[in-house]
Amino acid sequence: MSKREADEPVEEIDSDFSDSEGEDDASSDEGSIEETSQAKRIRLAKQYLEKLENEQVKSETDAEINRDLIAHRLQQDVLAEKGKLERRVGKRLCILENKFSLSRGHRLSPTCLAITDTFLYSASKCGAIIKWDLSSGKQLAAVKHDSKKQILALAATTDNMYLASGGQDKLVLVWDITTMTVVKKFTKHRGPITALAFQRNSHLLMSGSADRTVNLWNCDDMLYVESLYGHQDQVTGMDSFLQERVVTVGGHDKTLRIWKIPEESQLVFNAHQNSVLDCVSMLNEEHFVTGCQNNALCVWHIKKKKPTITKLHAHGAGSWISAVCAIKNTECFLSGANDGQVKVWACGETYRSLECIRSVEVGGTVNGIVMPPDASCVAVAVGQEHRRGRWWVDKKTRNKVLVYPVVIEDEPVDR
Repeated sequence: MSKREADEPVEEIDSDFSDSEGEDDASSDEGSIEETSQAKRIRLAKQYLEKLENEQVKSETDAEINRDLIAHRLQQDVLAEKGKLERRVGKRLCILENKFSLSRGHRLSPTCLAITDTFLYSASKCGAIIKWDLSSGKQLAAVKHDSKKQILALAATTDNMYLASGGQDKLVLVWDITTMTVVKKFTKHRGPITALAFQRNSHLLMSGSADRTVNLWNCDDMLYVESLYGHQDQVTGMDSFLQERVVTVGGHDKTLRIWKIPEESQLVFNAHQNSVLDCVSMLNEEHFVTGCQNNALCVWHIKKKKPTITKLHAHGAGSWISAVCAIKNTECFLSGANDGQVKVWACGETYRSLECIRSVEVGGTVNGIVMPPDASCVAVAVGQEHRRGRWWVDKKTRNKVLVYPVVIEDEPVDR
């Protein structure tokens, strides 16, 4: 596939975009009548409605199906598939104090994290990648790149199949999560790997590099797909959600870009003049949050070229915001900086205001924040130094990874 030019056309993203339906299974038992695709869709729809009705019967004391509730549930499922579902969480979000600390294994500062529903992965400047059991905090495995150089980025698939890692050796390695062995090495980048992301519920991998490119990889077939050009500085952060697109920030080029992969085009958003974008996370398919080196947080909308919210002095005086993590399909996100604090923020109803609703003291520099898909906990990578350099060293801080349980009040949470 051909490479894209840096000045490729900027298009408006259709917010109703959705992934195409997969092909229907064509197999059938010998001698039976082959089921048509239309009949299969009707059958699956009936099964889904029956499942919802059965769930509703169990929750209702009079065993009478409430059709309005089922219609609401269907509407919620459609919005969730499109990345437009929004649950107002606000101050009901609680980060519990009964954390556990994962401090053994990393000799130097942790640089990045990846998480699934059962496992946590951390990497550090010493080159070690450690797999942890998320429920007990037990270390399950420890591996390194052959070069033993710094690891700067991790990403994991939601189905617990693949882990991707990248760092100073300019390689993207794909690991089998079960055995923690390398199944593929990608070598297309010409600079250190600074950011990685998997599309949710997919094996499409995106990588960002100091060479200013974003590369796409198909981890089903273990193939290089294409390179995306446009950033004028190194890619410092990226994120992806449900749709086949990726959002990236370019550090000193002061731009946030949304790459529409099927349409082969991009949207360019410009930050304020003094902003150097360091990290990014998607609240949903329409809203994004970025952290800046000048201690500012920005919230963006897909149809606005400038931030809808800019929060100056978000952390302590002179802080560098080095990590953000959105709680998907809510109005809330977390931010971390070199002031040793993790803050929880809630956007207003119209995404025009921002309020800090929680603050947790962790010490040191926050180099990464991740949450599993069910938002049952939050993991924080804390180091003595920033993940990409040694502009400061806090020798009083212990390099560690902290895991805090998260509860949303007045909602049932499976622990």
